Amino acid sequence: MSKEVEEFIKRNAADVIRSVQKTSLFPSVKMAQMIIESSGKDEHGKFGIGKGLAVRKAKNYFGIKADRRWKGKKIALSTPRDGKPISYFRVYPTALDSMKDHTIFLLANVRYKANGVFTSKTPEMQTEALQRAGYSESPNYSKALRGLISAYGLKELDKKQAHDDFTIWYVLGSAMVLTATAFAFKKEIKEILKLKKP
Repeated sequence: MSKEVEEFIKRNAADVIRSVQKTSLFPSVKMAQMIIESSGKDEHGKFGIGKGLAVRKAKNYFGIKADRRWKGKKIALSTPRDGKPISYFRVYPTALDSMKDHTIFLLANVRYKANGVFTSKTPEMQTEALQRAGYSESPNYSKALRGLISAYGLKELDKKQAHDDFTIWYVLGSAMVLTATAFAFKKEIKEILKLKKP
């Protein structure tokens, strides 16, 4: 296990969870994708997580390109491996903006829905659905995602999301119960308040 990867996960965990709220995307899968997609060489030629050119120049953690539909800022970067010397990439103000746009990107592309990305019951099923949908050209993409999820215990992020959702509903539910109780004893409360007046 890599300390660099662990620090990357710790630094980005809360935002990854935020970026998939109210969707059926697993935070564990999103984090694994982010680790892979953001990796690259830094300005000194040293490989690292979150060091890729698109991350450094555009805070673009998923390598999402800027096509004609993109209305935001974009930047031209060297992409010799893509068969083009230069490609345009989306520019984001923060890492969280990149994560949220990645979620929107998946939701907006029909092929991800058609291949079961949003109906997957487990993170493993979701990685396979991403592979089927052609998210990556690598035939081992799903396997790599699953390897990261397992090695770094990323399913804990999924539990955290569920816990946070439960906490929100618990707090809301408690507030409703207290409100209902107060309403039910409105007359008694008024009487008590009258007694306390000088």
